[in-house]
Amino acid sequence: MNALEVVPSEAGGWDVVRSGDGMALSNHASRENAERAARLRAEEEEDTSVKVNPDTVHKLDDEAQGMRTALIVLGLLSLAIVILLIVLALTGSLTGFGS
Repeated sequence: MNALEVVPSEAGGWDVVRSGDGMALSNHASRENAERAARLRAEEEEDTSVKVNPDTVHKLDDEAQGMRTALIVLGLLSLAIVILLIVLALTGSLTGFGS
């Protein structure tokens, strides 16, 4: 018998996961929406039950955590480039360089 679990997500909201699987099938803003989605999926699949486990937090897998880190680094790099351009523009205008 397959089982679907509704658990809180480390990333926020509630995940629907298959028991023993690390990947979330879906993520929802509220517990009620996650339960509804799990029941709907269980009806589509035969011999599937739904369990709600509010004490077990579904952790992000390594790939999702890596993507978050990459986006943060990309944002910081973009900010550094903007600051460098501002410093260069101010230096050029204050020293009259290029005129």
